[in-house]
Amino acid sequence: MASIIRRFSSADRVKSSRVSNQSASEAVGPVVDMSINNGEDVIQATSESFWEVGKFVRTVKRVDNGYSLCSSLKQLINTRAEIERSYSKQLTSWSKKWNEFLDKGTEYGTTQGAWRGVLEEANKVANLHTDMADKLVNNVIVSIKQWQKESYHKSMMHFKETKEFEDGFRKVQKPWEKKLNKVLTAKKDFHNACRNEKSTANQENNARADTAMSSDQLKKLQDKLKKCQADVETTQAKYTASLNDLNGYNAKYVEEMTEVFNSCQEFERRRIEFIKKTMFDIHQCLDLSVDTNYSQVYTDLHHTISSTDSEKDLRWWSNTHGADMPMNWPVFEEYSPDLKPIHGKEKKMTSTEGITITSIRQNPDNFVPSSNQRGNRDSQLSQKSQSSNNNPAYSNSVPQPSPPQVKASSQSVSQQPTASQSSVANPFGDGDDEDEQVSNSGSGVGSETMGSVMSVPARVVYDYKAEEDDEISAEAGEVITRLSEQDDMGWVKARTKDGREGLIPYGYVEDIE
Repeated sequence: MASIIRRFSSADRVKSSRVSNQSASEAVGPVVDMSINNGEDVIQATSESFWEVGKFVRTVKRVDNGYSLCSSLKQLINTRAEIERSYSKQLTSWSKKWNEFLDKGTEYGTTQGAWRGVLEEANKVANLHTDMADKLVNNVIVSIKQWQKESYHKSMMHFKETKEFEDGFRKVQKPWEKKLNKVLTAKKDFHNACRNEKSTANQENNARADTAMSSDQLKKLQDKLKKCQADVETTQAKYTASLNDLNGYNAKYVEEMTEVFNSCQEFERRRIEFIKKTMFDIHQCLDLSVDTNYSQVYTDLHHTISSTDSEKDLRWWSNTHGADMPMNWPVFEEYSPDLKPIHGKEKKMTSTEGITITSIRQNPDNFVPSSNQRGNRDSQLSQKSQSSNNNPAYSNSVPQPSPPQVKASSQSVSQQPTASQSSVANPFGDGDDEDEQVSNSGSGVGSETMGSVMSVPARVVYDYKAEEDDEISAEAGEVITRLSEQDDMGWVKARTKDGREGLIPYGYVEDIE
């Protein structure tokens, strides 16, 4: 704000104007440099300088901006936490889908374990990312909220800190602003006086050259020029005095403004340091490389994959489904009446008075084995098989298990058999006695009920063709679902893959482990 003094345009005033300008410059003295130089290139002063009237509002506004930035940072962290939770959910869903695929698929053994190891890694990483999201929300965001509450105190219209800084700047700047307004007014008056003096001097020079100009008119112009010159000197003195007064106050103005500004800087310093600390907290939450659980996930995964053993898997397959499976090779069997199969079986009765045996085939010898004799059939087969194992010629036919001879109704028999009915049947008796004996022996079985409903996968060992409506046919090797335990007559309830349900001899199936 150095003074600018216009020189007189008339020739006879050039020297005096130069003297006046020099004296004015000396009177003003050194001007305080209010620019900030922190060791870098000096920033040229502009009309937007902090020292200008009212330009401190940007520094005051920074306080409000700091609070808004903290709120934006909370939003940023919360969005990242949502991303982490979404990623965790996707990993869990992906792992569940492919675990179900393995449950129903054909992969097996240690190779399946490697598959599941990759899926288990996803579950563990999902848990880590869920924990990461929880830490971001519960630790970092809560920390920011607490700092905002402690550092910014809201009043009705604005923050208390903002109001204090603004009032401090205005209080310091108000005296300097008054002096500046005086300088600006004196500058305006001085420039106007210089402008009038120059215009009058031009008119006086023109009047001297004009012969038609009367002496009175020339005299008036000369008097007017003298008056204008006097005004220039007066306004220049006022301008110089007000400028000296302003420059003399600049040092105090700079000191007091700097003090308030430093308070704002210290407040902002705390905010920046807090943001820095918060960023480190975010880094700690996001950096899984330092989490021992994270490194352990991939250590476990590497160990699981390394446990894949092709020889072990192939050996398991051979023992379970291949060449190393046990086999009941056909052996020669001596004829025995006890081993003669019975092709008929009981049918369930609908009445509550008992059960009736139907479809009984008599052999040519009129022999019907008793229930005890049929129950001992397997042990007899085993004994005779052991006696012929060393003879390779005894391998002509595969022994088939006899189907159960009777199916009992689910209702209890209303009457107990008598002593005569429970006597041992005569294999050489007539057919009537034979039928009566079988009927009586079957009545004791009818008191047992079918086993509880279950669902056990089983494989059909021998072909079976249904003979009654409540039975199901199945082929050897077919996989079915066993729905009950074996009843006393050797029957189980089962369901085929196409949905058919019925009874099948228990000896024709084996459970799948």
